[in-house]
Amino acid sequence: MRLLVEISQGLGNCIQGTPLLRALWLMGHDVDLYVNSPLADKLKPLWDDWEVVGKVFTGHDQFNVADYDFGVSAYGRRQLTRMFAPGMCLKVEKRHVKHQSETEANVELARWLGYAGPTPQAYVKAHDPNLGLPPEQRHKRTAPLGGVIVHAGCDRNSAVKRWGHWRELCQRIADTGRDVIVTGTHDDRSEENWEDDFVSRFHMELPETAALIGESKFYLGNDSGVGHLAAAMGLPGLMLYGPSNPIKNAPNSKVMRTMVAPAQDGESRDVNAAKPVPIDRLTLDEVWVEVEKLLENPQRDPDRELPPRIEDSVEKRWESYVAMTQAQPEPNDVTEVANMPSGFTPSVSVVIPTHNRAQNAERAVKSALEQTEKSVEVLVVDDGSTDDTQEKFKNPPERVRYIRKPNGGASSARNVGLRRAQGEWVALLDSDDVWENEKLQLQLAAMRDEYVAASSRHTHINADGSREIKPDVLPGRDNHLFRDLYENLSLKTSSLIFKRHMLEKTGLFNERFPISNDWDFFLRLARAVNNSGIRVCEQPLLTVHRSDDSISKTRRANALEEAYSRICMVNALLHNSDADSIRRHIARAARKHLELSRAYRKDGNKEKAKLHAKEAMRGGLKLKGFWRWLQA
Repeated sequence: MRLLVEISQGLGNCIQGTPLLRALWLMGHDVDLYVNSPLADKLKPLWDDWEVVGKVFTGHDQFNVADYDFGVSAYGRRQLTRMFAPGMCLKVEKRHVKHQSETEANVELARWLGYAGPTPQAYVKAHDPNLGLPPEQRHKRTAPLGGVIVHAGCDRNSAVKRWGHWRELCQRIADTGRDVIVTGTHDDRSEENWEDDFVSRFHMELPETAALIGESKFYLGNDSGVGHLAAAMGLPGLMLYGPSNPIKNAPNSKVMRTMVAPAQDGESRDVNAAKPVPIDRLTLDEVWVEVEKLLENPQRDPDRELPPRIEDSVEKRWESYVAMTQAQPEPNDVTEVANMPSGFTPSVSVVIPTHNRAQNAERAVKSALEQTEKSVEVLVVDDGSTDDTQEKFKNPPERVRYIRKPNGGASSARNVGLRRAQGEWVALLDSDDVWENEKLQLQLAAMRDEYVAASSRHTHINADGSREIKPDVLPGRDNHLFRDLYENLSLKTSSLIFKRHMLEKTGLFNERFPISNDWDFFLRLARAVNNSGIRVCEQPLLTVHRSDDSISKTRRANALEEAYSRICMVNALLHNSDADSIRRHIARAARKHLELSRAYRKDGNKEKAKLHAKEAMRGGLKLKGFWRWLQA
């Protein structure tokens, strides 16, 4: 595919987007870059002539999105999402950087498309250290131990990020016989101009700063874009964090260390908060201890072993995606207690993930053990429950294997069970659900030798206790199983049984997805059997209970946003420039925008409700009452 990738905001944010560019390029895509930043023209020389990037744009009027198959928007402004049609642009949401760095959140977009290699290093172009500067402005190292770059600023608009002991620290470094070079913009200067006691290089262009850093051996500074520039150049160093988020803003480096001021009650890792964490809580002596360790090890960030670039095609995209799910690591500290009859060889392995649902899990296990098909082993995978689940299964019933693992989500629990399944067939059962006694027997008989998987209708118990038989129309009736499931996931995970060897073609559950992981797996299974290998039984063979604390109920809007991201991901995996298919993808995404609009309106968030309603209309949906609602 031909991709347009947007990186945005400040120097550090943009640099943290460059590993995503390389990951997409390694997957065989042709990549152009849009730098959406007030500094765009100054940043552009950092990525000119990079093999990964074709063209570099600094304004949205310089390109036409119609020239691209897909858009990808790294963390930041995300302007491309408003320029590409709905469903045709992947993006990083704010919630994606709560527990990981911007770099990792950005690369996550490539992992959604199948990238399984390590996170690439950030990139900036290496420049001539002299860069045509007059002799009096050139830095020539005289100290035998090499130069230490110090960025003590963060501009006066972010004064809360300034550490107050840089002058004393620089003097201690100079006393070791090293050059100290203090750099930054004029706004980074202190009022007393202590920087002039050392070598000072201020208000240089970014290529000049990069050249200066490239000629030095160490970097020291507050959390800032210059620190990310030094990390991209491979320098070992130390970055100090107080009011800013050390997780989100962590440098993408093996040798750039971080030091974080401890927080007290009521303080925030937000520079705009009423009580930000004071960076001066880090004492001079504490920092000096870490600097001494740093100066003893001048090793630069080692190159990472990245996979070779592959040739792009629809088939390669799906192969890469399946391989990525299979490469997900097994969690540590997995324990098992089993009660299996001697010489017992199961025909069906039933995988039941559970978390803090001890009573429901017992009910699900009972429904599996009471099947008329008796050649069944039951794998209860406890995803780090804190209730009495472990106590209830410390002596499991016969034919039950109780497996306990650290909390990692339903997909992680299912994968632990799938890797340990021994039966020819694998059946999935959620701990909230219950099978009819003949469920497995009827499905196995219905498949005979013609099918490798089966599903069925189900009885859905609503919150008010009422019952419904779903789905009304079974998917795949016109030999379009994949398309039907893509348009609407109407089947339940607990209805599914399939040949265990199919995991070689489908892969495992994607553990990165907090929601829509079942939909994702169903689509891969439907694709693997080429629409004809799944038998969908008309009889409802299970009862589905909606849990009060299900993610789809407690975080409805976030869940729908995640589902929308899955739609974008599938669009990218399938993209082959077929106009009819693209129109269907856009219409599917537009319907999800309508769902989001209704969810946000119900939550009272009118601004987001209007935004998603407009996106639904942009995708071709006609909303008759929308304008009347806007007027109201």
